[in-house]
Amino acid sequence: MSETTPYEIPDGVTEGVRDLLHAVREGREGAVPELVGTLTDAERRACLPALKSWRAIARNHWSHEHWAVRAALRLAGAGCCTGAAATTQWLASGELRRVNDDPSLVLRALGDRDPEWLAQVAHRLAERRTVAEEEYGLIAQLVQAASCEPPTTDGFVIGWEQSMLVSGSTVKDRLRDDPFLAVMVPRLFEVPEAGSDFQFSREDDPGWPDALVGLAEEGRLSREMLIDGCLSRLPRGGRLGLVKGFLALLTALDLTVDEQAAHTLTWVRMLPDGHALVAARAQEVLAGLDEAGRLESEHLVEISRAALFRPEKKIVRAQLGMLDKAMRRERSRTDELLPVAAEAFGHEEHSLQERALALVVRHRKHASGAVLAELAVGAAQLSPDLRKRAAEVFGDAVTGEDADVPAAEGDTLPPVPNAERIEPVPPTAAELAEETGALLRRDGTPAQWERVLNGLVVHAHADPEALRAALEPVVAQRTLDWQVDYLKQGLAIVVMSIMGMSLGNVSVARDHFGQQCPHLALRSVPLIRAAEIGTRLVDAPLPFLLATPTWTTGTVDASELVARLAAYENSGIEPGRADLCQALLRLDREVPPEARAAAAELTSPAGRRLAAWLGSEGLSDPVLSRDTEPLRLRTPRPGVLVRTGALPGHEDHPEPFRSLLGAYDPIGSPCRCGSGWECSPHTLAILPEHREVVAARMLVVFGSLAESDSVGVCAPVLPTLAESNGPAGPATHLLVAYGLGARRMEEQLFAVDAMLVLAARGQLDAARLGRDIAELTGLRRLKLQRVVAALREAERTGTYATVWAVLSAALPLLLADGATHGLPAMLTIAADCAERGGIREAIPEIKELAARSGSSQMIKQARRIMTATGVPVNAAP
Repeated sequence: MSETTPYEIPDGVTEGVRDLLHAVREGREGAVPELVGTLTDAERRACLPALKSWRAIARNHWSHEHWAVRAALRLAGAGCCTGAAATTQWLASGELRRVNDDPSLVLRALGDRDPEWLAQVAHRLAERRTVAEEEYGLIAQLVQAASCEPPTTDGFVIGWEQSMLVSGSTVKDRLRDDPFLAVMVPRLFEVPEAGSDFQFSREDDPGWPDALVGLAEEGRLSREMLIDGCLSRLPRGGRLGLVKGFLALLTALDLTVDEQAAHTLTWVRMLPDGHALVAARAQEVLAGLDEAGRLESEHLVEISRAALFRPEKKIVRAQLGMLDKAMRRERSRTDELLPVAAEAFGHEEHSLQERALALVVRHRKHASGAVLAELAVGAAQLSPDLRKRAAEVFGDAVTGEDADVPAAEGDTLPPVPNAERIEPVPPTAAELAEETGALLRRDGTPAQWERVLNGLVVHAHADPEALRAALEPVVAQRTLDWQVDYLKQGLAIVVMSIMGMSLGNVSVARDHFGQQCPHLALRSVPLIRAAEIGTRLVDAPLPFLLATPTWTTGTVDASELVARLAAYENSGIEPGRADLCQALLRLDREVPPEARAAAAELTSPAGRRLAAWLGSEGLSDPVLSRDTEPLRLRTPRPGVLVRTGALPGHEDHPEPFRSLLGAYDPIGSPCRCGSGWECSPHTLAILPEHREVVAARMLVVFGSLAESDSVGVCAPVLPTLAESNGPAGPATHLLVAYGLGARRMEEQLFAVDAMLVLAARGQLDAARLGRDIAELTGLRRLKLQRVVAALREAERTGTYATVWAVLSAALPLLLADGATHGLPAMLTIAADCAERGGIREAIPEIKELAARSGSSQMIKQARRIMTATGVPVNAAP
């Protein structure tokens, strides 16, 4: 450490204390345990004030020298704290964790403590989830040193599991030698995230399932405990990796028929709500039990009713097959089982309805008259074409008043969302401080951020002392330093300026606003505005901000901005450049004549600029062009992106506004600086009347949704995009298309919401969206099955005409491309929409498909569409 070290040793301390503190500030962690051991309890307590102040200093320094100091600090503080609670608090401190690679050094620093004291520290640490995971090695050594029972908290169990994966050693060998084996393994089936490593294996290590079964065979573990634990864990589901891991253990256990039968009720309970893989395994086991005569009819009926309405077609088909076999083996069960099979008549998938009808027709001759009458009534749930087929078998009972469901009259679209006025500034400094602290800890809407930002300016101008007093608890929360989120960093700049604090690490936000790519410009605009506000709070406080939105969409009403600038003029206040630029970019497209007239009377340079802006109709829309990415090493599956031309007058704006409004060419001049943060309602609020500009900059990251396993990174912005203003052009529709093909249903639902909101606002170009889906599928950026699942969700809301309009544009291109995977399901949705929506539109490509010979699902669904639309088809023989 240099001579100008911030770590000063206080005067008047004993030689032992000085030696310890000197070793700490030099970062000599290896010397600390021995030096601590030479101190009396009084000397240890005397060290703590200096150690605590040094910890606060080290918190804000991350160089190698200070890292070494923190490592020594951790040992010294742990050794000098005399109480178990204080020692736990010190070791659990976030800035001091992960600095010691060798936990035995901590044990040496605590070497003179009695076992009961060590046990208290071990169990206290284990009660903290994150600490227990990260510091498993330390806690384990404390437990062994104390000779106490190991903790069984969730974090400690996770840490124990992770400690078993060591190169050069198999899991089985590590488990066999582990002192906590008998206590920890049962907890693996209870802790929510435990079992994450069960799915992994190496060439030299079969992994956890093989190890656990092997140890049960050796008598070190109970086989019954493993079976009970595994079967109790599987119904709870969880991440795919967890489910696969416990299924791998179940496979390794290789249950006998007797063991399977002993848990019949458990298997039955897996069917209704279990993970698809779990339900399929349970169904397989129960089918085997039924064939072996070990399954009661009541259980077969129960699982059938659960399985037949699951969304997985494979499970439904298997259950119908199971019922078929059961009735073939025992004809006497027909009356009991055939009505159960007929419940699949109400399934939304046409091919499964057809399969259920075929099964019922096949077994009807063994059914009683009462059951046949029940089946005839149930057949009314079938699709129109299948109802006609059922009527040929069951007679007029099928074609009663329920047989022909009238077509829906118009789509059931969601109500058009109305923008709301942003709430006024919090009336008191205390309320404002509370909202400020909340935003520094968690995310908020653009309206909430703008309200708080304007509130800080207003209260700082009106009563700065009261505001500073109210913000003291916010500063004490230590949420101002090291904010990674750019919005929170900007808010921290404003708060620290109000409090007269040195901006320190966050001050770098002021220095990175030269010319930059349009992605970074989206992030820089809020930052430079915050930096400008912070400077004005010190040099020339503003009474309020100009760019505070009028509406929750981010739009500023032109009349309000004129009034704000007039108030500035009357007070002789010069607006901030960034704040004025942001206000102009947020102006409503619809400007009332009286606002233009009032602006013409303004005399300041800013007022004249606003008057000219309003007189020239404001910000024009850019020229847009869409194109396919070229094949590159990083884009083996090219997508479709959108170029935006430079907006007229962009060169008149300062940076980063100039870069934001400049030309954007993600194909000719690609960049990789986007990482998902640009897919945010906050970026849309920068240009709330020009969503295409922002949407085009989201596309690069959005294109990865189909491959991404993350949730909540990009897709949640889609409904906000649909509610934004300005033309909904190629970029907006491509984002919706990418969202419909997202990997997870949670993400797809955001795209469905956006599609329907656009339709409700009259802004959805369904043909464009359909063509986008077909093109991205052809480029292998989307998987058709996922798009089908999303459109099925839209269809369930009653938007038959909207979904049909999308499909009628996509299907001809997909059929011409020769793709078949996912097409039968897409044609099924089209047929459903045609039947329920009263569609009378003929599609030549579908008519040609319907005329082919064969009985594939594609051909069957094409004929359904033709029948529903009233177009006769002469099928080939």
